Amino acid sequence: MRIEFQPAYVLHARPYRDTSLLLDLLTPDYGRLGAVAKGVRRGKSQRRPLLNPFQPLLVSLSGNSALKTLTAVEAEVEVNSAGHRLQGVALYSGFYVNELLVRLLGENDPEPALFDGYRWTLTTLASLEPGQSPEPLLRQFEWRLLDTLGYGVSFTEEAETGAAIRADALYRFDPEAGFVPTYSSRPPQGTPSLFQGRDLLKCAETDFSNPDVLAVAKRLNRQMLQPLLGSRPLKSREFFRPGG
Repeated sequence: MRIEFQPAYVLHARPYRDTSLLLDLLTPDYGRLGAVAKGVRRGKSQRRPLLNPFQPLLVSLSGNSALKTLTAVEAEVEVNSAGHRLQGVALYSGFYVNELLVRLLGENDPEPALFDGYRWTLTTLASLEPGQSPEPLLRQFEWRLLDTLGYGVSFTEEAETGAAIRADALYRFDPEAGFVPTYSSRPPQGTPSLFQGRDLLKCAETDFSNPDVLAVAKRLNRQMLQPLLGSRPLKSREFFRPGG
């Protein structure tokens, strides 16, 4: 099998044997791919500087096994000759997005819409103003990934009945169904699985102008992602902790 000049991003790279790298690549037509880049850790390799995260690439690969061999790589100049230059919290956010994809996305499953969403997320992260939060972008990417994996939920319709979510109602989140109306008298702030309908409708509009809605989206997404991630914590989350 040969793959020629496929747009790609390096999600993760790690040393392999004495002179090579093992790569996790994201591509539009083949999904996430594993590849070995032979000899790129030699001192004079011209390929090694390209094989970093967030750099838009064109790659050629060969091989019939799950692990392909990188045969050619070049910068995708038409997109951005300098790549997506991420710094500070935007850089940490990019590592978080990459780790989510490596942990949750299966191999060899083409998802061109997810690839486009990933590219848009990197481009937008790179354009953040100093002090501007990346949180809205991360929440939107998490929802895109969950939809791709088949775990997305509706923020506008009640589970089971399909009735419209009411702004003045209180809802319980069921990971296997969605939002179920409840008559609980407990405040949602002290009950992680309870959500106000008005906040869910704001999430549907990706309206994060209210910090409380953004906090709700983060709390909800943690609950949606946790069963998929299991007990092993995300290493990239350490960057966002005080002193991390």
